[in-house]
Amino acid sequence: MWKSFSLPEAASQVDAFSLKMLSFMMFCHVWILHTVLILCRANSTAVIRYSVPEDHHVCLRCGNDSDVVWTHETRNVPVTRKGIYETNDDPERCILLSDGSLLLLKLDKSDGGEYRCNSRLVAELQVLTGHDFSVSAGRTLLLPCSRSSRPKQRWFYRRREERRRELIFTWFGNGTAKPEKEGSRLSYGNDGLQIQNLQLEDTGEYLCNGNLQARLTVVTVRPVPTSKAATPVTITAETKKKEKSRTENVLLMVGVVGLGLMILLMAAVCILLTSSRCRKEKKYRSTAASQRHEDTKLQPWKTSNTQSESAVPECQPHMDETIHYASLGRQNWRGRPCRTPPDQNLNNIIYSSVVTKPTAR
Repeated sequence: MWKSFSLPEAASQVDAFSLKMLSFMMFCHVWILHTVLILCRANSTAVIRYSVPEDHHVCLRCGNDSDVVWTHETRNVPVTRKGIYETNDDPERCILLSDGSLLLLKLDKSDGGEYRCNSRLVAELQVLTGHDFSVSAGRTLLLPCSRSSRPKQRWFYRRREERRRELIFTWFGNGTAKPEKEGSRLSYGNDGLQIQNLQLEDTGEYLCNGNLQARLTVVTVRPVPTSKAATPVTITAETKKKEKSRTENVLLMVGVVGLGLMILLMAAVCILLTSSRCRKEKKYRSTAASQRHEDTKLQPWKTSNTQSESAVPECQPHMDETIHYASLGRQNWRGRPCRTPPDQNLNNIIYSSVVTKPTAR
């Protein structure tokens, strides 16, 4: 037996299924975009790259873990912590803070390289010498204010071959910092001026309380493949902007392609749902038509059976039946007494027969 269903019920089932499919596709698209954003963010903030002058100090952050093991390049830093136990073989060069951070003191050239905390890369350190610094773009530069006993530090910036200097940052002895420009990449940390994410326009001279601290040259170097060797080439600010715009275009293209794929999938699902709905409607109509056809076939059969049943009598006589009877004496169909007269001759018997036939209807 097939299960009958109405057309509105089938349509409501198809609509509910289409809503579920669309919701699932939207969830998948949002999840993909969220994953891409997380990956982009992870790639953009993977490692802090410090550039610090020699004889200064820097603090490298780590998670607040009970067990802390720092490694520099391929060797362990001579300070570790396991639970409440801490060992430090060189307290004049490094100190392990309570939150697991590593404080490096009196930096020299040998301190440069990668630093890992519990096998996780957290920082890459470059130790600078002299006053003429050549630093790659994107790094964080730390400039201490030396040869000054004032509690207040006023930092100035001056382009090369120019006499005019510009006040860019002020730090007060009570710990208050005041950047002179809004949205500046300047801050105060590690007892010095920090310039985050160095750009090519940061090239110039930096002065603290009127004393020259550094002559900075920001470069972006990439190897150019040749038949013999690779020659370092300094990329200009225009090239840097082109690379940045290229990255933005790639991300925009990824978003547009993802949106286009989602639209195509939605269109395909709508087409499939529409065709399924049409098939269900056609099946419903064909089933209803076949049921009506079967009912039409059964109607004459029921009528003929009813007529045949009504034509059969309740009790039918035999086709040919002969009734024999005998009578005494003369034939008189009038009422007669119940007793036989005394003068009746018993030998005078008249035999008769009646043949009956069924009456034609």
